[in-house]
Amino acid sequence: MAVTDRAPLKRQSERLNWKKPRTKAKWLWFACSLLLYAGITAWYFYALKTQKYPSPSNDPFRLFGIVAFGLVLLVACYSLRRRFIRILPGHVQDWLWLHTWFGITSILIALEHENYQNLKDFYHVSPGRFLEAGGGISALYALILLVISGIVGRLIDVQQARRIAAEARHNGVGIAGRVEERLHEFELLIERLGAGKSAEFKQFSTSALKSKNIQKVLLPQCEPNEQEDFGHVCDVLSKRAELLKSLQRLQRAQFLIQLWRSVHIPLACLALGIICTHSLVELAKMALHLILHK
Repeated sequence: MAVTDRAPLKRQSERLNWKKPRTKAKWLWFACSLLLYAGITAWYFYALKTQKYPSPSNDPFRLFGIVAFGLVLLVACYSLRRRFIRILPGHVQDWLWLHTWFGITSILIALEHENYQNLKDFYHVSPGRFLEAGGGISALYALILLVISGIVGRLIDVQQARRIAAEARHNGVGIAGRVEERLHEFELLIERLGAGKSAEFKQFSTSALKSKNIQKVLLPQCEPNEQEDFGHVCDVLSKRAELLKSLQRLQRAQFLIQLWRSVHIPLACLALGIICTHSLVELAKMALHLILHK
């Protein structure tokens, strides 16, 4: 007896437009970071002309460090908005662009804070210098490493997100979760088509579901009244095999994104700890100096 309920087979594929939402925050935060960096840079060159011995401990270079530290804290707000404090205004995508542009700007201002000195002397830095000035060099290199990691991760995220979107459009079903649902529907349909059939028919269906390559499964000798349903089973198995390959590609892209995050997040926590330690030590020195010289 043929099964008449074949809705999943007759259901037309939904060609959804899988893409990330556009946001004007990309250019807003870029403009803000550009204006901030331009202002700091103009002040930086003015200070170079007016000071004989520019130093991170003298203003305005010390203020540059405070600004860079403030930007690092703002950049960290993206993680708070994404994972913990979701009541913060704006969408996560808006905060991501703040995270990106202010992160790059923070390292540029930090380099002006120390007058590019440690960057120039990179090959001559001894291990002992990493603890000087409250760990200033350590904080700078930690920030550089963090920003480079963020840029690489952003490129990976964009590339893999495009692959996921393209694959979701190509398979006609969607992303990994929806593909898994459709695969489950196919399995249920094959079970219904095999109900009441011969042992050979059921054995073929079971073996085909377990096999990664249905072409290696031996075709059964079906009864004449089973030929129609056997054809439907083969159609479903063919579509299922295509979706399985699509699911593997989607999961591979998701794995690469998760792998980068598993590296970037601990690195960000370590770098933020080093940067905060240096900044708080220097701020404490400045506060103590002001108190003693009142």
